[in-house]
Amino acid sequence: MRETMTTSLARWRTARRSVLGAIVLAGAVATSAAVFETMRVPACPHHKVDRAYTYSGVGVVIEREDADVVVKRVMPGAPAEGLLLEGARLVRVDGMTPPTLEEWASAIRGAPGTIVELEVAYPCGGHKTLAIERGIVHMEY
Repeated sequence: MRETMTTSLARWRTARRSVLGAIVLAGAVATSAAVFETMRVPACPHHKVDRAYTYSGVGVVIEREDADVVVKRVMPGAPAEGLLLEGARLVRVDGMTPPTLEEWASAIRGAPGTIVELEVAYPCGGHKTLAIERGIVHMEY
């Protein structure tokens, strides 16, 4: 009897792993399809994109200026448009001050629909904290 229970339990665990794996795979495929559909450009004979880049974040280009991290560009149509201004100096992201530019970029990016909190200082002396919802950003250059 004990051997039968052990075998049944092992079969149940294997089946559970298979079902959970299928659910994760289906979710990944659905997410990829949704992102692809969101970024799809209608067919047009005059439309040519030399290079394009897609990611999830707020849609800003940041650069290091001396010891500061500065917003150099806000992408049109990006979540940060109208909230974050070019020239803003980033002070903190989600309460942290990353040491490198790459870590700043990584902290600002994240899953679509999640919120990133940015503390910024402006050259004119303004200082504020913004909560921006991340989204899919499609950048062509």
